[in-house]
Amino acid sequence: MSDDTGRILAAIEQLRAEMATRDDLTRMRTDLMARMDRLQARMDSLDEHLTASLGHSDDIEIQSRAVSQSNRILSEQVRSMQKLLRMLENRVAQIEDKQG
Repeated sequence: MSDDTGRILAAIEQLRAEMATRDDLTRMRTDLMARMDRLQARMDSLDEHLTASLGHSDDIEIQSRAVSQSNRILSEQVRSMQKLLRMLENRVAQIEDKQG
């Protein structure tokens, strides 16, 4: 009987060890899942930040193009006005030459 008792006790010890290992594995799994959740939250936050930054960059690019277009139009208007001024100066000079 002592041999049977010894085997039973050994089996019980083995079951306890397996249960402890399972508990350790469960705790490890829980810890890993919590870490993965925190990492996922950080990745989501980073993704949101990058998406917002890219959207902001797109807005700035659109504004930059609009300003560039406005500057081009304004430059054309200034050139036109300079041309008109030269024409007026020539006319005034001609009138002055006729009167003078």
